[in-house]
Amino acid sequence: MRTYGIYKIKETYQDFVLGRERLLYDLLKADETDTHLQEVRYLCDRLEISSIEKAIMNELGKNFHTIDAGDMNYTLTHPLKGTIDVGFSSHALHATCHGSRMLDLDLFVALSSAEDRYFAIMDESREWGWLKPIRTPDSAMSRGCLLA
Repeated sequence: MRTYGIYKIKETYQDFVLGRERLLYDLLKADETDTHLQEVRYLCDRLEISSIEKAIMNELGKNFHTIDAGDMNYTLTHPLKGTIDVGFSSHALHATCHGSRMLDLDLFVALSSAEDRYFAIMDESREWGWLKPIRTPDSAMSRGCLLA
């Protein structure tokens, strides 16, 4: 089982956090204190749940056997890969993947199709990274990494 917190970094601050992903990870994994929530609201956009739901349905709906939708919660089941549980808070998508690491990649590809500013953390393994490598205007090289 792997649990992710996925945040949409504000476009204004994206250039600032490039190369400082470890600091961003440390900030986002912090306890849910008032100070922590203020920092998350400062650096991260509120999630546009409708666009995320659309991306999930468009990208994952065709490949997953069952999709159970509840009150801002989804459970997607693939007969071979396993299950993804997805929930939302104001500034984060929370996903738990049970089964193959291919589930993680499927989710990351779906979210990346909607937006390129998602940053994920998996605290129990101390992993973090951009879901989609960031292209900078001053170079053709990609920066960041893809979890999984």
